[in-house]
Amino acid sequence: MEAMVSARRQSPFAFVLEELSTVRPTLRRMFGFTYVYLGGRLLLALRESARQPRFNGVWLYTRAEHLESLRVDFPALPRRCFWKSGQNGWVIIAYELEGFEECALRACELILGGDRRIGRVTRGSPAKR
Repeated sequence: MEAMVSARRQSPFAFVLEELSTVRPTLRRMFGFTYVYLGGRLLLALRESARQPRFNGVWLYTRAEHLESLRVDFPALPRRCFWKSGQNGWVIIAYELEGFEECALRACELILGGDRRIGRVTRGSPAKR
């Protein structure tokens, strides 16, 4: 538990980790991101970089087929915040956007509610090792 508290202090946008603390996610840091896993699923990443600040914020991982339905859950996000590559998709809740905290908290609500659109199994998932 102490490691989780320490990780929250060092992570950008620690309020997201506080919201998710009841499900005890696993955290990994790589490439300027704090990745948040639950079981074998990569749920989201927190990013805070001085080099490219327009991409800072909360990155939700999903599948491309879920992007349209997630637009309904995040109506304040512009279309440019929904990315896809092949079968993978991302919802980028950019820190610079008005309503950033509300959208990030909405993402936490979806995760805590068990919404299976959020997250995807990846090769680097802790459960796959």
